[in-house]
Amino acid sequence: MFKIIKNLILLGIVFLIGYIFGVKQVKFLEVISSSMEPTLSIGDRIISIKVEDIKRKDIVILYPPKGKKEILTKRVVGLPGENLKIKDGFVYINGEKIEEPYIKEKPNYEIEEIKIPTGKYFLLGDNRNESEDSSIWGPVEKENIIGKIICRYYPFKRFKIF
Repeated sequence: MFKIIKNLILLGIVFLIGYIFGVKQVKFLEVISSSMEPTLSIGDRIISIKVEDIKRKDIVILYPPKGKKEILTKRVVGLPGENLKIKDGFVYINGEKIEEPYIKEKPNYEIEEIKIPTGKYFLLGDNRNESEDSSIWGPVEKENIIGKIICRYYPFKRFKIF
């Protein structure tokens, strides 16, 4: 119980600092798919903020490039200008295998090496084999990315700051 109260106080401080420094576009959302399991589950409540600096392994919310109106949650795997491939269940960036301890299982698909264009990002769900993501759409325009997830606040026993 003490840990929950401590985390809620920290969250309050983060929002106060954000408010003071003009952080805008804070969104409170509910996870609606299993594509980010085990990191996020259906029904988890999350908070995201608009950011300009997107990094590998960030968890982001986005509008899908296929024109659906829902908001999706995915992990940033590849950055603009990088070469990416998926082979034998692993992601390679510029020829080097990246460690991904957060995924549910290795992908059962392969992607030939591609160069991620300027202004685009390669986004995958942590539940690789049950996620509609860049493995299907290809790299996603930065304009489609709404914000970065900063915490899961519900259920309280799974509270986590990312």
